[in-house]
Amino acid sequence: MIKTTIATLFLMITMSVHAEPEVELLYSDLKVKLPGQFTLIGDVGGEDNILIIRYGNDKGKNYIAFTDMTNDKSLDYGCPIKVFFDDLFSGGDSTCNAENLGILRETFISNKDVELWQVGGYTVRYSGGKDKSFAFISAEDGKLVKIDSDFLKKERYKTLLGDL
Repeated sequence: MIKTTIATLFLMITMSVHAEPEVELLYSDLKVKLPGQFTLIGDVGGEDNILIIRYGNDKGKNYIAFTDMTNDKSLDYGCPIKVFFDDLFSGGDSTCNAENLGILRETFISNKDVELWQVGGYTVRYSGGKDKSFAFISAEDGKLVKIDSDFLKKERYKTLLGDL
């Protein structure tokens, strides 16, 4: 009887979480509103600081990924990472690594829907293409978080990030 009661309670809690239209997530001190009804949450672990939320059962599809890039060392930025991404989206002259700026401008700026907006002391830089979209959220203290997805569009990012 106790096992049945516990199983029923667990099932009710699980169903109520999945039935919610939005779920609040706190990632790297940022509060975001995720679409509800996700099917999987995964943490890559290690120093990569990547959290992936999947919607549906197809591997590698219908996902939202969060990456805290504040201390990223995967590229030679040639300047503080926040300055690099400020310069990347401004398109102006920069003292940062010109080669990597060029490569990332091709990836995130050229032929993309690009927009910048402010939310609660953060700057959001959006880049949307045909199959993928990205939002880079930065703060004056140097924090930089990247969110990428294969299904979110700009307006959904604005809802997702509306309460930073």
